[in-house]
Amino acid sequence: MTRFTKWAGHAVKRTGWNLHPRAALGGLALVIGLAFLAAFYLALSSQTAVLGRRLQEMEAERTMLVRENAHLRDQIARGASITALMQRAFAAGYVTTSTVLFIAIDPTEVPQPYAPP
Repeated sequence: MTRFTKWAGHAVKRTGWNLHPRAALGGLALVIGLAFLAAFYLALSSQTAVLGRRLQEMEAERTMLVRENAHLRDQIARGASITALMQRAFAAGYVTTSTVLFIAIDPTEVPQPYAPP
């Protein structure tokens, strides 16, 4: 027997506790149940913390993507403006015209498919 076991046995005998085996098993079951409940609570808390951190990361990524989207929309709007399109057309060799010729097509005439010569 160890010193602690002797001391605990002496303390129990001195107080006059009669520890019944059923009561001891009930107490042990209660302690084991509370330990299981504490472990479950810790696991649940840990999982909640992990999911909270992941949510923060996803919100940060979403914010970054929203900013990037706004930047791309701005670039598209600048590139599709009339002045930008005119500059690109002039750079490609197109020129403005002073007269526009409209060709009238008879709606009763059915166009024939093009046949190469």
